[in-house]
Amino acid sequence: MARVTPTYDDLLTRLTPAQRQAVISPSPRLAVYAGAGAGKTRVLTLRIARMVDDGVDPTQILAITFSRKAAQELRRRLWELSIEGIRTGTFHRTALDLVEVYRAEHHQPPVSLITDRRSVLQRLIESDTEGRRTLNAAFVDTEITWAKSRGLTPDEYPNAAKSARRRTSQSPYQLQHLWLRYEESARSRNALDFDDLISEAIRALSDPTFAAAIHWRSRHLLVDEFQDVNPMQYLFIEKLLSPTATFFCVGDPNQSIYGFNGADPSLLSTLDQRMADTEILALDANHRSTPEIVSSAAAVLDQHHRRETTATQNSGAIPILRGLEDDLAEAQFVASTFRSLRTPGRHWRSFAVLARTNAQLRVITDVFTAAGIPTELLAPETTPASDVKKPLDQVRPGAPTVGEDDAVKLGTFHRAKGLEWPTVAIIGASEGLVPYRSAATPAQLDEERRLLYVALTRAELELVVTWSRHVDAADGKTPRRQSPFLSGFDTAIRMMGQSNHDASGVSGAQKARSLRESLQERLKK
Repeated sequence: MARVTPTYDDLLTRLTPAQRQAVISPSPRLAVYAGAGAGKTRVLTLRIARMVDDGVDPTQILAITFSRKAAQELRRRLWELSIEGIRTGTFHRTALDLVEVYRAEHHQPPVSLITDRRSVLQRLIESDTEGRRTLNAAFVDTEITWAKSRGLTPDEYPNAAKSARRRTSQSPYQLQHLWLRYEESARSRNALDFDDLISEAIRALSDPTFAAAIHWRSRHLLVDEFQDVNPMQYLFIEKLLSPTATFFCVGDPNQSIYGFNGADPSLLSTLDQRMADTEILALDANHRSTPEIVSSAAAVLDQHHRRETTATQNSGAIPILRGLEDDLAEAQFVASTFRSLRTPGRHWRSFAVLARTNAQLRVITDVFTAAGIPTELLAPETTPASDVKKPLDQVRPGAPTVGEDDAVKLGTFHRAKGLEWPTVAIIGASEGLVPYRSAATPAQLDEERRLLYVALTRAELELVVTWSRHVDAADGKTPRRQSPFLSGFDTAIRMMGQSNHDASGVSGAQKARSLRESLQERLKK
């Protein structure tokens, strides 16, 4: 059967006025703040389609994403519009391609990649009697990523880590020593790790002749999920842009949740000050969730970072907030609630349970299994190694995908980013978990707040939030409190309940409009 290709004009008519403006804006440099459920991927896709429709050569368009999956999804959508030849890839894939071209042109040896830095670090730790007792390879790996994302050297790390109040139970000087040993090992093999690819690409683009050739190939640069950009990636973007290049990015500062890896949401929120002649446009309509979910989720954000968000869906169920005796009672409550919501014909895969840590999901798994409810852990996030296995041009966008199992999805807040389900349960919303106990600085606490917001906004129709009043301990039950982040959420859903009581007899549309207006006024204060 012939592929039916929608016309560009037809697609434009399906957009909201704000989405349409983001697509057709003549601004050569445009940053779009796209909140949860705002349709950012659709806007990014159609922005590219508009450029091609205007006569831009597809081979001169470069789109950078943060995961291979996102790049493939973008290519698939473009392929459905009969648009091919766009270069898409992750930051690491883009940097690797560029470094390989530079090395080939300068008769340098090809890139030798360290695909598992953590294993290298572990071997170095095991060879050091003192380090074996005090250092953790996973922790060191994370700290090196954070430091390299800022362009720091091992010598600069201890003071920088102290200034940033990096969460650590290990001596920064011991870590510095191990990092220096790791760099010496890498140099002896003439090898680079994935963080080095960005700095190597920046170094290559410092060559004026090489930069001019790259600028010609990349006259139009687009970046997805810009809130997750770190300082070195931002410098890479600056190097990729010639004075005449066009630039477009989408992101949401309120969904920046990778600060532990170096992401800096201020790079997006201050982009118009950093990049001359950049226009800022906001998409603040949520097309995913009910007004009740949109309003209550927004209430967990700090009032200084809240933006007025409207919901385009019909009014629905008021979210549930419930404190239970312990983790077991939480799991049993969620299992019972899901069973009551699973109407005939509804699939289990339309439900999800999200937690701050993987460890919290063990009790859920045991209780659901005992109750005969199938569960499936969300697939782990792709690693840089999987992102650079082969150029995306070798992937057929329209290839069929394997269907998912009919099971309740279980995952962490971080893993749920970019996903959505009709019904979501957030478990373990207790102090010490939300925010996580190691978050100490204002920046870390802000990120924990955004992380909860991301989790809440995965729900489309029904939202359940639970927390336990006690934690099991060797010496008995230890009391704990509800997450302090849920104060505004609690107030919002209480107002909804009162509004429902006061508005009996009022039409659903009127009630939803009245509720939305009253909550927005309250959230502004």
